[in-house]
Amino acid sequence: MKTHEDTAENEDGKGGTAQWPPHHWLDKPDIRSIAENFWKPNYDKNDLAMYNRFLEILRLSKDGLNGEEIGRALHMNNVRAYLTGRKKSFLTHLRTELDKLGLPAPNSQFLPLHLKPRGTPAPDWIEIPKELRGTEDIATTLSQLQPNKGAFEAMSEFGYHSQEELITDRTNMFAFFLGSTIGDCSKPVKGQSRFPSMAIALTLSEAKPNSLRFGQYTALCAQASTGLMMHRIRDAETSPYRFTKSSCLRWLTEASPLWGWVFHDCLGLLDAETTTRDPVRMNWLLAAPTRFKVHLLQGVSESDGWVDPGMDRHCFVSSPNSQLFAAVLASLGVVPRIDQQPPVEIIRIPTEDAARLELFSPRIHSEYFERLQVMSKATSFPPRKAIPSEVVKRIQDLAKEYTVLSDICFELAKRHGVKVSSATVKKYTT
Repeated sequence: MKTHEDTAENEDGKGGTAQWPPHHWLDKPDIRSIAENFWKPNYDKNDLAMYNRFLEILRLSKDGLNGEEIGRALHMNNVRAYLTGRKKSFLTHLRTELDKLGLPAPNSQFLPLHLKPRGTPAPDWIEIPKELRGTEDIATTLSQLQPNKGAFEAMSEFGYHSQEELITDRTNMFAFFLGSTIGDCSKPVKGQSRFPSMAIALTLSEAKPNSLRFGQYTALCAQASTGLMMHRIRDAETSPYRFTKSSCLRWLTEASPLWGWVFHDCLGLLDAETTTRDPVRMNWLLAAPTRFKVHLLQGVSESDGWVDPGMDRHCFVSSPNSQLFAAVLASLGVVPRIDQQPPVEIIRIPTEDAARLELFSPRIHSEYFERLQVMSKATSFPPRKAIPSEVVKRIQDLAKEYTVLSDICFELAKRHGVKVSSATVKKYTT
């Protein structure tokens, strides 16, 4: 991460400190060639006019006029404030930052981690690729950041035994966070005046058995991979307008243009699009390392997944990204089935495949993880063969305890290590 205290390159690329007044700007006055070194700066005609007015001040200053003389010539007040750098327009501030930072690496741009009031960038910058090509670009971006204190305090809860282990796993943790962002997270826009800035909000039903640890681990992944804060906020009370009748646990990140980069560049979404309605554009994911793909699918599964013991399948809501997830699973050696269940689509894969890939996170170790382990390890009977009479007796005994067919299937696998379908259970209990 670069700050104002870093050694800076001037226009000659040799390094040094920013010059003021910056008369050298007159040699390269076009602001567009300057702005392209930054990620998505927003400016308008008024900003351009203010920048050009400052260039005129510089020309007159270079010709030897003092502040009062320039003020009379341009009919302006406070010219001295501009000449001393105490007052800057947005584009003047941006070009000053570039003088201090130096040029970014080829095919890269500067992104501010934080914004001040009115969208002015704070003095902490990172370099991001102009176009995301793959996980190497993500790793390079994350290498400029450091986990925050909260990540180190929470890491032992999820099986990390040292700071080095956590740092080594940061790219995979970022992948998990991407998966949860595609799934349960919402992306409230915090500001578009100068740089697109967002916060990431996670709202989870208290009725789901994995919600607390899923939320805690998602927050850990955000803080460890990016260094930005994500903390639990006040729970949401029940509401007739929400997807669940239960109260909800909530987490929220601090606002940052970095989350805008995640939304626009990593997920490939446009301003008006949402992860609920619009498919992400992440073709780069197909060439990602296996563990990165798995961690992203873990985030999706923990968000929107479950185990169906009656079908012996790991399932998750896949729309509107069914084709992408199917292609990712195929690249991992798994052939998924996509079922239409309006208004959503659901991907189903055998529990043995899901357990082999660890599609529920072993670090969260939720009830879903446990159920997947049980079903994947249980023994199936050959198709079109009658099941043993003792298994039938066990099914009928379990039917006295449970009324839901899939619950009977799960208990049979858990207690006796064998698995049958819901149709088989129905056959012997009705």
